[in-house]
Amino acid sequence: MNGIGKYRNLLLPAIMVLLLVASCKPGVPKECIQPDEMEDILYDYHLSQALAYRDMGRAGNLPQNANTPIYRRELYYHAVLRKHGVTEAEFDSSLVYYYSNAEELHKIYKRVSERMEKSAIALGANTSDINKFAQLSENGDTANIWHDATFAVMTPAPPYNRFDFKIEGDSTFRRGDAFLLNFVADFIYQGGTKDAVAYLAVKYDNDSISTHVTHISVSGVAQLRVPENMSNTVKDISGFIYLNRGTDGSNTVKLLFVNQIQLIRFHKKSVEEPADTIASMSIDTTAVVQNTTPTPKQMTITMTDTVRKPLSHSGEMKRMRPLQHAVRERETEKSGSK
Repeated sequence: MNGIGKYRNLLLPAIMVLLLVASCKPGVPKECIQPDEMEDILYDYHLSQALAYRDMGRAGNLPQNANTPIYRRELYYHAVLRKHGVTEAEFDSSLVYYYSNAEELHKIYKRVSERMEKSAIALGANTSDINKFAQLSENGDTANIWHDATFAVMTPAPPYNRFDFKIEGDSTFRRGDAFLLNFVADFIYQGGTKDAVAYLAVKYDNDSISTHVTHISVSGVAQLRVPENMSNTVKDISGFIYLNRGTDGSNTVKLLFVNQIQLIRFHKKSVEEPADTIASMSIDTTAVVQNTTPTPKQMTITMTDTVRKPLSHSGEMKRMRPLQHAVRERETEKSGSK
């Protein structure tokens, strides 16, 4: 018994030390927005940005410069903060904290992305280019062949500045197939130039490689198209999305949330890409090289613009309705003060 009591006396202090160490484990500072609430704010933020585009043209008697994407995005951004009882300073300082703790930020955005997918949310209308292909399987003449993660949280600092992927061809690939890379890009920047690049390298059965590049500088639906090749069959498609730091060397928050990633394959007889979107893109589809993949600095960047389309899910529209009311009240106040 004396021996047992001796070991018990040694064990209790050891347990207390372990508990003390565990309790001292660093967590999110109390002055910062806590992870669960930050998740809700970011979720509402990304949904609200879709509403900002949907409500274009409904600015009533406001000056014309009030009916711009930037103006309406700002209105909804502040409406989200008011909904959660958070000031802009509190949100900014908390964002800076999570920005410097990339792992925690990634966990939050993983849950945000899962909520969007679980609710069948696409940040676009039911006729938008994202939603048009949302229910496609891997089979059929028009198929979504994307197998990788459907979202990525990106910052300009490695290793979070680049998202790489590769799709292997299979027996369902045919000569004359065309492809369309689809995703939603949401920038959260406190300063600096928004500059992201999407790149695809398509390798054919004769080992030739065609490269395709587009540049993304605004939030919205981004697309990169690979036209059909009637002479060869695709062996594999590799690529990446890359977030440039640019010339701004400051430590301000520069965040890109890429979500709802799709790679759509079209067999020749049923290529149905939306003509209005494809026609508006400027994409380099002429370069053909042998077994080379350029670095982002070597790529010829082609500017492109994207347009957000409206939401189409009744549950999420109900969630966003208070924000719409708040924005319209704000517009009424501004209109009355003219």
